[in-house]
Amino acid sequence: MSENLTQRLAEYAHDQGWSNRTAFLADDDAWTFEQVFDGAARVASGYRSAGLHRGDRVLLALPDGIEMVWCLLGAWQAGLVAVPVNVQMSREDLTRDVATAEPALVVVDPDTAGWLDTAGPAPTTGVEPLLAGEPETRFADGGDAPALAVFTSGTTGPPKLCFFLHRNFADVRGPKTTGPGTVGLSVSRMYFLGGLSAQLFTTLETGQTAVLSRPRATPAAAVELMRRHQVTTLFAQPSFLARLLLEPGHEEVLGRLRQVTCAGEVLSARMREKLVPILGERLVNGYGATEIGGIAIGRPAAYGSPSAVGPPFDGRSVRVLDADGDTLPVGGRGELRIRVPFATRGVARGSLGPRQLTDVWWPTGDLASIDEDGVVHVHGRLDDVEVIGGQNVVPVEIEQLLESHPRVLEAAVSAVRRPAGDTSLRAYVVGAPAAGSGESADTDALAAELVDLARSHLSWYKVPNDVVWLDALPRNGNGKILRRQLRADGHQFV
Repeated sequence: MSENLTQRLAEYAHDQGWSNRTAFLADDDAWTFEQVFDGAARVASGYRSAGLHRGDRVLLALPDGIEMVWCLLGAWQAGLVAVPVNVQMSREDLTRDVATAEPALVVVDPDTAGWLDTAGPAPTTGVEPLLAGEPETRFADGGDAPALAVFTSGTTGPPKLCFFLHRNFADVRGPKTTGPGTVGLSVSRMYFLGGLSAQLFTTLETGQTAVLSRPRATPAAAVELMRRHQVTTLFAQPSFLARLLLEPGHEEVLGRLRQVTCAGEVLSARMREKLVPILGERLVNGYGATEIGGIAIGRPAAYGSPSAVGPPFDGRSVRVLDADGDTLPVGGRGELRIRVPFATRGVARGSLGPRQLTDVWWPTGDLASIDEDGVVHVHGRLDDVEVIGGQNVVPVEIEQLLESHPRVLEAAVSAVRRPAGDTSLRAYVVGAPAAGSGESADTDALAAELVDLARSHLSWYKVPNDVVWLDALPRNGNGKILRRQLRADGHQFV
């Protein structure tokens, strides 16, 4: 089998006899496996005609669609590094990612063309010009060459790039529950490793058919897609599933599913209580990290504790350390470490290239424990980062923006679990003295102003859903905001 990732996937699909099977569906269009790899070969040719060389980075500012699939596979065939990005971020965030990636070419969608070409020195192109030539028949060397770079969520600062090599995907095999006859939908996008795996790799490794959605799927749209395409497997964040349960018709589409995999966020006790009676053993909970991939996976119905995720993936050892770095006994809570064959460290600029470690005990930064059966339990993060819609959110960025408003003295932001079981942000605000009498109409209007301010400057998942007014923020003796108290007190407002 070839060391080039695209060549390996193409050869495997051919050997399995899938050439004429439908690989991807979108709206009323369908593409076979043969058409997928033909399109990839045309894009590979287009990249070379554009003057790109092996090792160059190509930033893919594209929604999830067949064009994204072609541009990913074509980049790997040509020996380029594909950098998919979230085109639904704010313009400021997307411009920042372009500058970080330092790409040789930016591939744009009509919705991003016209302004993204001003985000940096790299030239831009649409997909159509890349498809214009004859298919490329050659495959660049793979192996230790970089193939993919994805952004971290910016837990400790600006997002960084994590590089993956062709050989890192050599052992990728899709879930045993998928295959020919399975129709999969992922609401996690392909700029996430989880979404990329669920949509592209699982399809090309198992022969399933994947449903692609160019716009970010709303719960209502997901119900319609699942009904229209008779979807049998679903990949989604727990908060999305919470909103899905509120949609008319969800009983019908969930009843047809063979498996629902949730990942990207902690599966809360409330969501577990809602989903397990409906899905039972069909519900799978995954836990992982961008830098190292999957950590543990399990079926919530099999465990009595809501903190239980499942055993670590095959061949991976885990342990829990206390603050002094000593290994804790069974049941002890501390930082989870996992031994992985490789880990990729994020870099601040694309030109720095891959930084990979091999055979390493990786610190997850999560508060966890391991029970007597070897099941990993996750109790939360060891830092203050919130997770909204599968995205890590640093509250300080939002707080500083809110405090820039002349009528705000102080602000703090934390996540709140809503009655539906989903999680969104809440802003706790102390008004400046000039804010006036604190009449309800006045504070309501100011709250609306603050939400609009956030919406105009930040990506959607960073926008507070509501505002609560306080006389003072809770702080410790050192002046640090007591975020745990905010989270605890916040539930009384739900």
